[in-house]
Amino acid sequence: MGMDVWGRNPSSPEGKYFRANIWSWRPIHELCAELGSDLLDAATLARMGVNVGGGPADQETCTKLAERFDQWLEHHAGGHQVDLGLRVTADGRFVSPEELARQPDLETVSPYRVDDEHLKEWVKFLRHCGGFEVW
Repeated sequence: MGMDVWGRNPSSPEGKYFRANIWSWRPIHELCAELGSDLLDAATLARMGVNVGGGPADQETCTKLAERFDQWLEHHAGGHQVDLGLRVTADGRFVSPEELARQPDLETVSPYRVDDEHLKEWVKFLRHCGGFEVW
């Protein structure tokens, strides 16, 4: 399961389509809210999270968002993750709260994470999409 993000009026192949699985879309979506809260209203942001076609209609907004992502990437190496309480081991095995309580030293990470390369692909998409819709 994932998010299919379609450019509304792409100016190049990079702006036609962007795909993110549900694990990587959540942190991308969170960064859109954090970096673009003055560009995207609450209703648009909410619709971007649930596969109903939400997203900005114009390239100007997407270009501004891309610039903010670029600036964020300059100061944050290693991608981004969102901690919602769900944990996995390094090999991707889900860990229950009970298991974590029994093994407090068990190394885990949030499954909601995105790496720098995927974020850079997102920025390329934003620069050429002409607005977008999340389905």
